[in-house]
Amino acid sequence: MMVSRRRWSLWVAAVVLLGGCRESQGAATRAGAEEPATDTAGIEYGITATENIRVVPVEIELADLPRGWDGMRVATISDFQLGLWPQNAEVAAAAVQRAIALQPDLIVLLGDYVARGNDFGALERVIAPLRGRPVFAVLGNEDQLDDPEGSQVDSAQLRLVEILRANGIVYLRNERARFVRGGDTAFVAGLEPYFSRRPPWRQSQILASIPTGGGTPLLLSHMPAAVAGLQQLVPGRYPLVLAGHSLCGLVEAPGTPRLVWLNTEVLPGAESPATDRLRRIGGTTLFVTCGVGHSYLPARFGGAPEVALITLRRTGGTEPGDTVRGLDADSLANVYIQRIDSTRQARERQAGTDTAGGT
Repeated sequence: MMVSRRRWSLWVAAVVLLGGCRESQGAATRAGAEEPATDTAGIEYGITATENIRVVPVEIELADLPRGWDGMRVATISDFQLGLWPQNAEVAAAAVQRAIALQPDLIVLLGDYVARGNDFGALERVIAPLRGRPVFAVLGNEDQLDDPEGSQVDSAQLRLVEILRANGIVYLRNERARFVRGGDTAFVAGLEPYFSRRPPWRQSQILASIPTGGGTPLLLSHMPAAVAGLQQLVPGRYPLVLAGHSLCGLVEAPGTPRLVWLNTEVLPGAESPATDRLRRIGGTTLFVTCGVGHSYLPARFGGAPEVALITLRRTGGTEPGDTVRGLDADSLANVYIQRIDSTRQARERQAGTDTAGGT
């Protein structure tokens, strides 16, 4: 009964805060806009779930981007969430077709493919059209066991990776892969989904295992929180991080307070850190896509399913262009840096107490 009341109260809150089902109108977003989450292109809501898929064009300036990568377009898709709701498979398939129609240079998939059950056939059908195209992918928290060392692998994870690779998709787990465009070669890196939950010493090990020569302009991470560890340990090494996971809080109602912690309220312990999803953090730009699937609630208010079309622009200097310079550190990074620090301090205090008690 308590669960029913809770869900009902959340639905009431969502309806009250909705205030409209349209994104604010705007042209392509350039990194550094004061309100990047609301400057993305508008959407006309359709009757079917697939008609609600929006294409969000985002232009991001990066310092010292290889000349051949200038103008490179990256279609970004995340969070199929297959198995949670029946319509998720239809929406995911439509998002893949929309990404293909955009004819990008590269397509990236950011994880959470099969959220419930073992319907790997649905995943195979969704990604089959990507075969023969340049596609890189990482796993999400729904795709991989969360063990302290990240060494445990179950049969479901093995099957997911097998399906990705069988369809010609480059799977990245704490590694990078070469990508050539315009005669210039650089690299795309990918992190495991639980990187942000690893202790600092383990994060350092992971980052040390990824080569650095040749330049890696782009890093893929399912969880946006990874950028906090990157900022602390290797600031500026990865100019652009693309992430998913948050689903824009499921509710992104223009002109109203945003329910940025909705997932946490629905499922304690889940992370849904921000709907302000384009920020400069030190030497790194973070973009968080809203994804395509329905998660713990079968509804999206304002934060419609999307394919984000990222266009990379070269600034040519050692600093990003004026459009991204001078932004304050992202509140998202601050949240997780504070969490890391407070957790570490709590453990140190506990260790001190245990030591004192044993003497």
